[in-house]
Amino acid sequence: MKSWFVIVNPVAGSGRGERDWPFIKTLLQKHSIDFDVAVTQRKFHAVELVVWAITNGYRKIICVGGDGTLNEILNGLYIQKMVLPSDVPVATIAVGTGNDWARSYNIPKDYEQCVLAIKEGYAIVQDVGRVNYFESRVKQSRYFINAAGAGFDAEVARATNLLKEEGAKGRWLYLWAILKSLVSFRSSAASVQIDGNKKTGEVFSVVLGIGKYNGGGMMQTPNALPSDGLFDVTLVSKVSRLNVVRNVFRLYNGKILKHSKIVCQRAAEVKIASNPPFNLEADGESLGTSPFSFSLVPNGVKVIVGADLSGIEGPPVSIYD
Repeated sequence: MKSWFVIVNPVAGSGRGERDWPFIKTLLQKHSIDFDVAVTQRKFHAVELVVWAITNGYRKIICVGGDGTLNEILNGLYIQKMVLPSDVPVATIAVGTGNDWARSYNIPKDYEQCVLAIKEGYAIVQDVGRVNYFESRVKQSRYFINAAGAGFDAEVARATNLLKEEGAKGRWLYLWAILKSLVSFRSSAASVQIDGNKKTGEVFSVVLGIGKYNGGGMMQTPNALPSDGLFDVTLVSKVSRLNVVRNVFRLYNGKILKHSKIVCQRAAEVKIASNPPFNLEADGESLGTSPFSFSLVPNGVKVIVGADLSGIEGPPVSIYD
């Protein structure tokens, strides 16, 4: 129980996880952090590793991966039933492509700074999202730690993941995925219930944010707070392709909510139905199709953020106190 359990995703960040793990390992050893390690071998392996780790007495986890790896670790915490998920601190050394969860907290890109933050052990308890959806007509559920999206947002995530599988990488990956998705995507007639208030019409995209960033640095929910007990819900009505291209810059400068086709409000529960069905993404992972129901688990996971965290309600507290 004194050791950290490290989960390394070797394919995260187009292989950065494998390339950089030896150096990260030396930093953990340099700063006298006691740990055991497991390397993921396949998709969803991190879920299994978390369940195994908790069953075998580990109570602190380090994620060496990206947003997808962190999502699997979160879902492993919620599958196991031995301890409360929020009783297991999770630290992240981000080596992924987007690293949007880490960006929301200003987690350092420098590996040694990340290791020092783990050694200090300052953490907050943040909210967790849950979504019910359908896959091959079977109802499924998934937890997410940062953001989820339906419609165009999910189509961009799908295009991004396909590009990654083809070996594409670089800072322009997500922008290229946006342009590719615009070619074939169409708005859908949808019903969106936000805390019971129903909106109907042609919908282009819906994003539910716990954190501020998704899609490799886009700010679709720029005012989101991870510990306020509410989603920030950004709803985009039907919009033309040219309008999207002209306003892409708003995704990155935090001014998206000034667009006339976009509204944002806070809510604890959201339901979405559409025809034709929307696709879904959660923490960048492509999932199933609508209808969807989203709910929030307040104070659902404890995360290591560093002692100097600012802009989040309440100061971080050391897990070693």
